[in-house]
Amino acid sequence: MTRVVPLQKYGIGVTVSNNHMMAASLRQAPDHEEIILQGLLAHFSTFCYDKAKELAEKERDMSRCNGSALWQSLLNCVGQMAVAEKLYMNLSFLTPKGFLRKESSVRASYESLNAELSELGLEKKSFVNSNGSSSVNGPASPGSPGCDGILRHLCSHLVLYIKARLQMIAFYDRVIEMSSSRLMIFEELLSLVTDISAKNSRNFHHPLLTPIKTSFTYECDILIHLLRSQIEMQFWRFLPSLLHLHDAHSKLNSWHAVVQSKETKKYGFGSSFLKSSPLPALYQWFWQAKAAFVSKFSLYFHETLAAQSSSAEMKTLISRQGQACDYVAKIQSFQRRSDAVSVCLVFEAAGVENYQGAGYHHPAESVPSPKGLDSYPAIFTYPSTKPLDRWPSIVMRVSDRSNDHALLDRVVHFFDQQVGSTYFLCRVEPRITIVVIFDTKKSEKDSYIRDFIYDLTLQLRCNKVFANLKPK
Repeated sequence: MTRVVPLQKYGIGVTVSNNHMMAASLRQAPDHEEIILQGLLAHFSTFCYDKAKELAEKERDMSRCNGSALWQSLLNCVGQMAVAEKLYMNLSFLTPKGFLRKESSVRASYESLNAELSELGLEKKSFVNSNGSSSVNGPASPGSPGCDGILRHLCSHLVLYIKARLQMIAFYDRVIEMSSSRLMIFEELLSLVTDISAKNSRNFHHPLLTPIKTSFTYECDILIHLLRSQIEMQFWRFLPSLLHLHDAHSKLNSWHAVVQSKETKKYGFGSSFLKSSPLPALYQWFWQAKAAFVSKFSLYFHETLAAQSSSAEMKTLISRQGQACDYVAKIQSFQRRSDAVSVCLVFEAAGVENYQGAGYHHPAESVPSPKGLDSYPAIFTYPSTKPLDRWPSIVMRVSDRSNDHALLDRVVHFFDQQVGSTYFLCRVEPRITIVVIFDTKKSEKDSYIRDFIYDLTLQLRCNKVFANLKPK
């Protein structure tokens, strides 16, 4: 049977069948299951995992009388997923293995969910209706005709999300493993997380999964920008380093706007709001890592930044980084106490493609490649006057490839008898070396000097920043 439906609002009439009208009306109003799932996953995006689990179990119990078996199974999976997500965001999968402790309960939980959701996505049970006929997809719950097909589709999307989580767990395992080495290979980590992000960019894209898709995207994007900032700083590139730090900061603020209520204020470039925060450990770590990298940036490009502001403004900006370090103040204090002639960070520019030197340069600007001693600029010196008379000796030691391994492993000491100067060196990055100069003969075993240089080196390498991912 067909009839004309007058659509006076649009001034037209359309002939449709009753079946089409029913289907259209069903599509206009969200199914009960969709509304419930949307609410549950919204709690995931605000880290309210306990609330999500509680509501999922409550809905599952209420639907036992009139809900489909698939719906109840999916709710059970969502409850388990809330538990796994809470453990993931608190980095429980990185907890040191103890006696009688399983290899990784978080990984095992995700693998179990992967198997169960995969089965639900493909499962087609046969039910016998009251009239004796058979139904392949099972009885639909009241008010949600044919909803099982949508639920199975959602299960297939959730399977892809679970697989993405397992990939990220493997990534963080690699981060922790690398943090115990002398130098972290940021290019390898960047390649890993970029690959995970690219592979999953089109996955679990169903509108109902937007909350978890958004959080996953923020996590990957922030990691990518933080790692890229480290690589750019290793090559002493001001603008790219700044842009990646700013992008990480912007995405953190955008994520925070999702996590918190609309009334919550936006946080500054170096927020200290995490001091007594109930937020998950991984989320807090992103803020702490960003603050640490901004502090490192403020040292490597101190001369450029200081030219744009006063020393008081610089101190204020650095102090806003919360748990980060004021490297300049630390070096100044050491120089006064140790009576060092100069503390320098030396960059090896030879062989660096498109090297342009300190500060901002227009992309189209052509800068001639440095030669000789100019290939080893001082990216930071304190006091601010570069020790030009000693620079040939410094360059000779820094460029000596026979010292490479020693400079990475320990503080190297040598005494120049001709001028009566003592030098202490340690390699911070593959192309950056810290050099401390004294006008008198200093003992190779001077613990105050050696400890300061080595501690500063380790801080600037940022291994500890990444090692801090592992729960204490």
